[in-house]
Amino acid sequence: MKRFNLFLNAMLLLLVAVGCNEDFDTPPMVVPHAEHQANMTIADFKAKYWQDGRNFIDTCKEDTYIHGWVTSSDEEGNIYKHLYIQDETGGLGISIDANSICNTYRVGQEIVIDMKDFWIGKYNGEYLIGKPEWYAAQSVWEAGRMSLDLFKEHVEINGLPNLDKIAPVEIEISDVVGHSDAETQLMYQGQFVIIRNVEWEGADGSLTFSESASSTTRNIKDEDGNVLGVNNSNYANFRGDPLPVGKGDVQGILYMTGSDKWGLYLRDANDCIGFDNNTKGYPSDPWTVPEAIELQNQGKKGWVTGYIVGVIAPGVNEVTKYQDIEWTPDSMFTLDNTLVIAPSPSTRDYKQCIAISLPQGSSFRRDANLRDFPELHGTQIWVKGTLASFMGMAGIIDNSGSVDEYKLSIMTGGVTELIEPFEGSSIPEGWRTVNVKGDKSWYMASFQDNGYIAVTGYNGKQPPFDSWLISPPLDIKNAGRKEMSFQTEVRYYRATDVLEVYVMSTNDPSTAELVKLNPTLATAEIGGQSDFINTGTIDLSEFADGTYCIGFRYVSEQQANYTTWQLDNFKFGGKALLQTIDDFETMNGGEPTAQQGWTTLTSTKGWTAVNTALLKGGATDAPPIFSMIGKKADGSDNWAYAAYLNGNINSRGLLTSPVFKGGIKSLSLNYGYTLSENNGVQFKVYFYGQDPRNNPNETPIKTFTVNNKEAAQKTAYTATFDVDIPNDCYMQIIPSSPSNVASNKDRFAVWNIVWEKM
Repeated sequence: MKRFNLFLNAMLLLLVAVGCNEDFDTPPMVVPHAEHQANMTIADFKAKYWQDGRNFIDTCKEDTYIHGWVTSSDEEGNIYKHLYIQDETGGLGISIDANSICNTYRVGQEIVIDMKDFWIGKYNGEYLIGKPEWYAAQSVWEAGRMSLDLFKEHVEINGLPNLDKIAPVEIEISDVVGHSDAETQLMYQGQFVIIRNVEWEGADGSLTFSESASSTTRNIKDEDGNVLGVNNSNYANFRGDPLPVGKGDVQGILYMTGSDKWGLYLRDANDCIGFDNNTKGYPSDPWTVPEAIELQNQGKKGWVTGYIVGVIAPGVNEVTKYQDIEWTPDSMFTLDNTLVIAPSPSTRDYKQCIAISLPQGSSFRRDANLRDFPELHGTQIWVKGTLASFMGMAGIIDNSGSVDEYKLSIMTGGVTELIEPFEGSSIPEGWRTVNVKGDKSWYMASFQDNGYIAVTGYNGKQPPFDSWLISPPLDIKNAGRKEMSFQTEVRYYRATDVLEVYVMSTNDPSTAELVKLNPTLATAEIGGQSDFINTGTIDLSEFADGTYCIGFRYVSEQQANYTTWQLDNFKFGGKALLQTIDDFETMNGGEPTAQQGWTTLTSTKGWTAVNTALLKGGATDAPPIFSMIGKKADGSDNWAYAAYLNGNINSRGLLTSPVFKGGIKSLSLNYGYTLSENNGVQFKVYFYGQDPRNNPNETPIKTFTVNNKEAAQKTAYTATFDVDIPNDCYMQIIPSSPSNVASNKDRFAVWNIVWEKM
């Protein structure tokens, strides 16, 4: 077992001698030879000590020697702290707590292992030589990693590496997948195998072996649809290489997981053999329109790119002439169910074009039809499908319309942030008005230098009215904040004149899928008017799968007097607020206090609350847990915590923020009260240039008042403030204590304080 070191020393002496003086005689090469010979095959040894179950360990007590040739290598980083060997009968893994094992045991090297007083067992289903290790979670022993020195005490190296000894065993995926019986596991666990004529699922010329953040299982699939997972480490040197494209052979080491699933380890990217890597027709290398026309009706499937030049005209079942296609949006494209793409935006010969169906109700039709989005005309598109005739011309069929089977060169107006103050004399760009019924539409207006957009049935000649104001497409999926807000005001209020708000799948109310929202809208006495009322934050996260529009629908029957609805300050999206939210959960070690346990609390970020209690959100009301507080507004599933401020005029609660570095653009918070003694909630929010805790006479920069006298018990409300302070500042929240009594009356809770930086 020490001869390998002698061998290395001899090789070093040989290199030095040759490099320094060519006149020296070359010393003879020392070839290591094992002192012992195997007396049991790997297959027999594995069968003798086999146990069912995911974890066990056993000790070999007999004078047993096994041998095998090294089949694995950790040089490329995909096989981690394992060594695999095989003889003529089977393969076996060895768990070793060491890196760069390949420097000592190279592929093709024969080794002889003295198994007496050594261990064999399983680790989460994989059959291995390893060291006894206690798995407390399952109260069982398992085969853990041994040190490299311990392994060397039981191993002899025999001869020089010989790659001819490690030819992979040819198998089919169906030989192992679905078979977790002992016979199959004994035959194939740890075996170096090759699987022929397979393809990598999802390989498109750009999909890599592994994601960068974590190890990734990619599947190989055979002609019968059988699938085997290949585990690729994110530390592998070839992690970022694209998966091979086409069909070829894949070889590697088979292993079994604790969930009775088979997997394969590649040693390096060269274990993928014979793939042609012809990426033509893949997303990274799509066919051009001329190429796709040449390949029509040959069963070819893949991606094609071209330019959108028109749609098939109404009433046409087979394209035979120029007029069968609407080439330009003279007024508006008539139909939304097809596209025609060409080699260039200026092509007008249908024989040089390809027709595509937009499946009804699909994302493809929603996002890419020219009737709704004429701005797509002349832009580039990528489409997946089968190259086959459609409506009498070259076509692409079998496209389901799902979002992973098409790509546009531009979004259909989708934005991740939109702030619209409705200033000016014309409808802002991107906004759309649609009159479904009647002759009244939304219009721009202003009062006392404040612009807004409005709608009313006043002076209308064709009631009833059904008029829509539709936002530009909003990319909710990629928005940092999946939320919106706006303000409304009413004049000459009539409850019969309704303003409804919808999330729309397209900007056409006649075809769009509609989901009605229930925001807080302005109201007033009959015939009266209101101030502008803020809706607060409206959560749109349930629509985080794509792009949508917001539709404001005005509906009114014929009547003597009509409400005027006014809309202002629409806001959507923006930067995520995960770093700009209170951390009240760090107060008091995360333990809520008694509902009247007035104390001083401090958070990790520097919030301080005086004369306060700490409440927590929960599913039911069990003080100090209250359902109105709900979840934390950071996108997590954690319950929020609330600072519960005392309203006693002699010991008012006081909440002070840490510094808002660089200023603050806007701020929102939730508030509410828990006990019936309150008559609503009233408080003030002050902003200071200096820390008021150290400067008690500091004059506030800005002051906001919340005066919700109608607030109901155990109900959450939202207050939003346009702060617009460009410099470092601090905030304080103080109860107004309208009852003006030395009791606990007027107390209320504040939580989910979220702010937007300048």
